[in-house]
Amino acid sequence: MLSMIQRSFSSIGFKIFLWFWLFALSSIIATRFISIQFSNNSVVLPAHPDDQQKLNRLVKRIQAQGMSIRDVLHNAPLPSHEAVIIKDIATGKIRSGKKRFVRHLVHYLKENSFSSITSIQFPFGRITGPKFLTVGKKKVQLYFVSRGKSAHFNSFIMQLPYWLKVAIPIIVSMLLAWLLARSLSKPILAIKQAATAIGNGQLDARVTNANNRNDELGSLSKSFNTMAEKLSQNLTANQRLLADVSHELRSPMTRLQLAVGLAQQTKQNPELQEKHLARCELEVTRLDKMIDDVLSLSRLENSFQKINLQSVVLDSLLADICQDCQYLADEKDMLITLKNTSSVKLLADQNLLNSAFSNVIINAIKYSPKSSEIVISLKHVTAPQECINIIISDSGTGVPSDALAQLFQPFYRINEDRDRESGGTGLGLAIAQQAVLAHNGNITAKNNNNGGLTVTITLPLNVND
Repeated sequence: MLSMIQRSFSSIGFKIFLWFWLFALSSIIATRFISIQFSNNSVVLPAHPDDQQKLNRLVKRIQAQGMSIRDVLHNAPLPSHEAVIIKDIATGKIRSGKKRFVRHLVHYLKENSFSSITSIQFPFGRITGPKFLTVGKKKVQLYFVSRGKSAHFNSFIMQLPYWLKVAIPIIVSMLLAWLLARSLSKPILAIKQAATAIGNGQLDARVTNANNRNDELGSLSKSFNTMAEKLSQNLTANQRLLADVSHELRSPMTRLQLAVGLAQQTKQNPELQEKHLARCELEVTRLDKMIDDVLSLSRLENSFQKINLQSVVLDSLLADICQDCQYLADEKDMLITLKNTSSVKLLADQNLLNSAFSNVIINAIKYSPKSSEIVISLKHVTAPQECINIIISDSGTGVPSDALAQLFQPFYRINEDRDRESGGTGLGLAIAQQAVLAHNGNITAKNNNNGGLTVTITLPLNVND
């Protein structure tokens, strides 16, 4: 119980509440002090005509009816917002009626005297007088009091006990400070709860109502949700990749074990043993290539990885890639043609773009027939945003329309046997996609009308000539 209380007092919500409450309380005390000072201020003005007229009528009534001081104070026919104050000239004693809004003016009249009729304006009302006359054989000064528009509220406040006057601002400031502290600490607590849930393995935990705030705490909540989403994607991608790798490694490992076993059984036949050992070498090479591709894909799927951005001349990069890939194309008597090129610069990671373009072009070489052509062209697009399209078209058989959306998934193969013949791992297009996504770009594939497949890579232009 004690530790829970200590944690509550040490929480950021309590600290925010305490500091804001102290600040609000200090402001209220200072404001109260200043208002008291202002409330004591008064302005002496010429006699107010209406008040002077009412005061004259009251004097005539007193003289005509021979009223006593008590009668004047308690029985004079005055509305609730009007009253009189009588000051004894000889003794200086001041008497007023039961109307409480005039009691705080008594002290002022004790400290001040006037020889001619005038009006004294206060924030809460007005005094007009004095009028000299004799009431009950005593020479007195008669003052007429008119309450201001806010006199009722001021009078009500002044009638409250002192402890209640102090308690009201304290309670109000405490309530407002608590609401403010709760408003500030609630999103922080929500972030803490979401972080704890993610730490416990609940990867779908998010800060709720993050879009309801437009301040810094709202931005913090949105940033946290973005971070949690990327973390979830990375972990999910790694888990999926691990499962896919475990599945994909079984086939080459099985073939490798079989080839090793056959090689051991054919020791007496060097020619047959050499064939099995060559098969072992081929499977080891495929395993090495698969491991390299898996590591590349894993690095690219990590959304927290920083890419090395620099100014890249796109047409020059494509020309170098086409020259390198032409060596592979020559084995099938194929031609790689680069068309519609112009000098284009963009801010990008040259190594990642090299990997993306190379994988797409090599994939086109593998699945295109001999003596065919692969055409690469550039297209500048200005809407909806300025970007460059890199279009890579081959002359192969294309892919089934229902398989187009799955082409960029890791280890996806349209034809298992054909892919095994080509030595592919099923990761080339997945690596290309992740490299393009790292540049906020997009990659799509579609079948050509006359046969073959066209892969379009769209990259935003960040650096212009």
